[in-house]
Order: sequence, then C-alpha cells, then structure tokens
Amino acid sequence: MFYNFIKVITGWLLKILYPYEVINMPSLEDKAYLLVANHKSNWDPLFVSILFPRQIRWMAKRELFETPVVRHILRGVDAISVDRDHGDAKSTITAMRALKNNEVIGIFPEGTRVKSVDYDKAKSGTILLATRTGTEILPLYIEGEYKLFRKRRYIFREPIPFEKEKLTEEAYEKRMRALMETIYEGRNYLGNHFE
Repeated sequence: MFYNFIKVITGWLLKILYPYEVINMPSLEDKAYLLVANHKSNWDPLFVSILFPRQIRWMAKRELFETPVVRHILRGVDAISVDRDHGDAKSTITAMRALKNNEVIGIFPEGTRVKSVDYDKAKSGTILLATRTGTEILPLYIEGEYKLFRKRRYIFREPIPFEKEKLTEEAYEKRMRALMETIYEGRNYLGNHFE
C-alpha cells in the first residue's frame, strides 16, 4: 500500500532530523474517528500520519490537487479534495461514507496554516460530520516549530464523543469554537455538553 510505503520510508529519517514526543495517545478501537488538529505547517499531515497507528484519510484543499506530483501523492494516500470557498457536498458525503466504514478522517479545521490563533476562523463542518455520523473526535495539539533537531510535541486531548443529531448553524459554530479551545488550551469539552 502506497500509504504505508511513504510512512515507513520517510518515517525513520524524519524522526532523526525532526524529533518529536507524543503525549496522551488514545487507546484506539476498530471504529471511525475524526482526528482534528491545529495547523502549523505543510509538514503536519505527514508527521501526524507517521506517529498515528492507523491510516488517516486527510481532507485537503482542492488547490493542492492542481499540482501533478502532489495530486499523485494525495490520490495515492486516498486524501479527500475539499473546496473551501463553496459548499462542498461531495467531500462531505465522501467523508461520511468513510466514517461509516470505520475509517479515520483527518481535518485541519482552520483550513490553512495558522500563525496567530483565531477560534472563529475554524470551519464548523467538522462538527457537522461528528454529529451527522455520531463519530468520536480525537483533538490534537501540535506544539513547536519544524526546525532541524528541535523537538516538537504532539499532545492528544481527551477524546470527545458525539451523538447523532442535527443542529442549527449557530450551534455548529459554538461547538466548533469549543473544540478549538479544547485543542489549543486543553479545555474540557464533552461534545453534547460544554461549559
């Protein structure tokens, strides 16, 4: 499988050049998960894929698929193309089907690399996927810069269970903000109940 080939070939070298520590890795079951993280660098999906024990199907912006080499790699690892500027029903349906097949979907809800934090910029589609499918979210905070021989930390927050339900747009946005606060601050958020 192309995904595992990339993971093995690049993993050992990158661990030496860019060391990291994983904190609070959750115990995984054979079920669907939404892995949701802050976005610091283009390196993020590669390193998270290396450290995570299951294959992750990343949701990637449509523009990345326009470059032939990158498109080949993204298709090889079964990434899902997302149109960030318009309602993208196709990518949502593809992600929902993958979750129903007990796959892991990876999302950077801020949509782009972030230098200054603004919780309100995160797209609420993550919460829509979680509540439409009843999928547990694994929040992940990526701490530190990608500098040679400088250690970074990948900190998993407590998993967040979700029940199947439909919400108002305001509720999606409110829960998305709570999720981003959980990722960045470790704030306690339990999906259907938050402070």
